[in-house]
Amino acid sequence: MTEVDPLFNGPGDGWPEPARYVLSAVVYAERGDEILLLKRAEGTALAGQWFIPGGMVEPGELPEDGARRELLEESGIEIDGELEIVGCYPMHVYGYDTLQISYRGRVADSADVAISNEHDGARWVKASDLRALLTDDVIAQISGGRDDIVSILHHIRIDLDRYLRGRA
Repeated sequence: MTEVDPLFNGPGDGWPEPARYVLSAVVYAERGDEILLLKRAEGTALAGQWFIPGGMVEPGELPEDGARRELLEESGIEIDGELEIVGCYPMHVYGYDTLQISYRGRVADSADVAISNEHDGARWVKASDLRALLTDDVIAQISGGRDDIVSILHHIRIDLDRYLRGRA
């Protein structure tokens, strides 16, 4: 009798259905002691809100390559060197259960931002100032009472904490 090995044959009866996620990647694009934020344009999801550049990883694309591509598409800038993983967290966006991977990387001090049509603003901010703004009251205000947005913002706050610990 041959034993069934789930690593090669898949789960059998009684095994739970595994989590399935679409991959997303964001980049803490660093210039000096600041990071880039982009403001979502009117007519887009979360219009008017400021976020770290990023988006969906395409099928067959490595997450780091997707992070670099999204940063370039959304801001016109490129990372100068390696990307470093900051964190990873689940969220539900654009109708998908998504696993978001966050990276950090340096851009040239002379990098000029050229925003995409998904955005109508760009600014360089200190990550510690951004983190200080993400209080429970601000999260409640931004979310408009939507639990899915509260969850995303809580994960972003935790990710910012990881990012800041990595800078210390």
